[in-house]
Amino acid sequence: MKINKVEWKNFASYGNRAQVIEFDNMSYLYLILGSNGAGKSTIAKVITYLCYGKVEGANLRDLPNRVNSQLWGKIWLESKGNKIVIERGINPGIFNVKINGEEYDVAGKSNLQEFLETEIYEIPYHVFKNVIILSVNDFKSFITMSPYDKKQIVDRIFGFSIINEMKEIVKSKRKEIITQIKTYEDEIRTLDESINEITKKIDALDKINDKKNREEINRLKEDIVNLNNDRIKLKEVNEKIKEKVTSYSSLVKNSSSKKSELNTKIKSKQKALKLYENNNCPTCKGSLDSDFHIHIKNETEDELSSFQNELREIEQSLIEDENHLQKIRNQSQQILVKLGQTETKMNRIKSDLLRLTENEQSTESGNLKELISEFSEKKELKDSERLTKEGKDYYYSVLENILGEDGIKNMALRTILPSFNNQILLMSKEMGIPFIIKFDEKFNCDIFHLGTSISPKTLSTGERKKVDFVIILALIKMIKVRFPSLNILFLDELLSSIDADGVHHIINILHNMIQDIGLNTFVINHTVLPSEYFDKKLEISKETGFSEINIETIT
Repeated sequence: MKINKVEWKNFASYGNRAQVIEFDNMSYLYLILGSNGAGKSTIAKVITYLCYGKVEGANLRDLPNRVNSQLWGKIWLESKGNKIVIERGINPGIFNVKINGEEYDVAGKSNLQEFLETEIYEIPYHVFKNVIILSVNDFKSFITMSPYDKKQIVDRIFGFSIINEMKEIVKSKRKEIITQIKTYEDEIRTLDESINEITKKIDALDKINDKKNREEINRLKEDIVNLNNDRIKLKEVNEKIKEKVTSYSSLVKNSSSKKSELNTKIKSKQKALKLYENNNCPTCKGSLDSDFHIHIKNETEDELSSFQNELREIEQSLIEDENHLQKIRNQSQQILVKLGQTETKMNRIKSDLLRLTENEQSTESGNLKELISEFSEKKELKDSERLTKEGKDYYYSVLENILGEDGIKNMALRTILPSFNNQILLMSKEMGIPFIIKFDEKFNCDIFHLGTSISPKTLSTGERKKVDFVIILALIKMIKVRFPSLNILFLDELLSSIDADGVHHIINILHNMIQDIGLNTFVINHTVLPSEYFDKKLEISKETGFSEINIETIT
C-alpha cells in the first residue's frame, strides 16, 4: 500500500482549514517540529483512521475537534495496481471509496471496509498500526529489556500478533475442553460408583428372593391344580347345557314350522268363508243357500275353529319353549364367563410360575437392573463424548504447539534472523560500533567484543543507545522487506536523550537507508534536532487554538 496524498480537517487539535501532505515518488526524511499537544503524533492517527476507519485506543466520537465537531478527511493511495481514493467523515458520517475513478459500493460499511482490507490493502490493520509508528516507548534499550517485552515488539513488527491471538483462542478452547473432559470423567466415576452400589443391592435381594420364590412356586402349583379341576367341571356342565340348547332349539323350530302351516290354513279357510258373505257364487252367479253349500260352509267353519284352537296351543307351547331356551342360553353364557375367568387365572399363574422357575428377580430387583442399564447407557455416552473431547484436545494441543514459540514463529524467525543479523552487522560498522551483535531464535541478544561474549549491562549509556538504534534501523529494513509497497514510517521520540554526535551518525545512516528502501520517514522529537540533516521540515503550530502545518523543503 503506497500513500500518495492525505488531506484532513477538524481532526483532534486541527481546525476547519484543510491540512494537506503530498508524497511524490521520492523518499524524504521529514522533521516534525512542534510543542507538546501541537498535533505531531496526530498525523499518523489521521492516516490510520482514513485507511482503516479506527484508531487504536480511541473512540471515534473523540476524534473530531471539540469545537467544530465535524471531522473530515481524504486519502489517495495505490495498491495492487489500483488507484484508490477514500473519504471519511464524522458528524456527518461519510465513507466513500473510489477505485480507479469509479465509485465502489457494497452492502454496508463493514462489508466495504472488509473488502478494502482483504482485497485491496497489502497490510492488515493489526500490522499497520504496529509498524508505521515506532515509538520510544516500544524501544527502551532493546538489548536489555525483558524477553516478554522484546517478544511483544518482535511479534507486532513481524506480524506474529495474529498468531499469538490465535494461540490464545486455541489455549482458551483447550482449557474449556479440558474442563469438559474432567466433568465427563467425574460423571463417569459417579455412574460407576452408582452401578457398583446397585449391583450389590441386587445380589442381596436375589438371596432373599430365592427362598420366597420356592414358597411362591408351591402355592401357585396348588392354585393351578384347583383351578384346573374347576375348569373340567365347568366344561362338563357346559356340555350338558349345550345338549339342552340343541333339544329346545329343535322344539322351537318345529313349533314355529307348525305355527306357520296353521296360519296358512286359517287364511285359506277365512278366504273360503268370504264367498258366502254375498250368498252368490263369484263364478256362476248361482245362489249359495242350498243344503249342499250350507253343509260345505259349516264344515269350513268347523275346520277354521279347529285350526285356531290348535294355533293357540302351539303359540303357548312355543312361548314356553323359547323362554326355556333363553334361560338355558343364559346359563351357558354364565358358565362360559366362569370358564374364561378360570382359564385367565390359570394363564396368569402359569406366567408367574414361568417367571419364578426361570429365576426372574423381584419387581424391585428388575427396576434396579433397568437403572443399571440406564446408567450403563449414560456411561457409554459420556465415554464417547469424552473420547471426542480428548480427540479435540489432542488436535488443539498440536495446533497450540504449532502456534507456540517453537512452532511456526520459530520457523519464520529462522528465515528472518540471518538477514536481520547481517543488517545489524553492516550498520554497526557504519556507526563505528566495535561489537558484534547477534540475535538467536528466541530473540535473545548476544554481544561479542574481540571474540568474547559480554553482558549488555556492561555497555555505557551511549554505546547501548547506539546499539539499540542500529537494531531499530535493522527492524525498519525488515519491515520494508515484508511490506515492499509501504512508503511511510513514523519514528516517535526515538532520538531522545542521544548526544549530538550520536544523532548525527544515526540520522546520516537513516537518511541513506530511506533513500535506498524508498520510505518517507517522519521523525518526531521533543528536543531540537539540526534541520540540515533532513529533506523536509513540518512545523506544527497553534493559531487561534487550532493546529496548522507548514511544510518547508530544506535545501
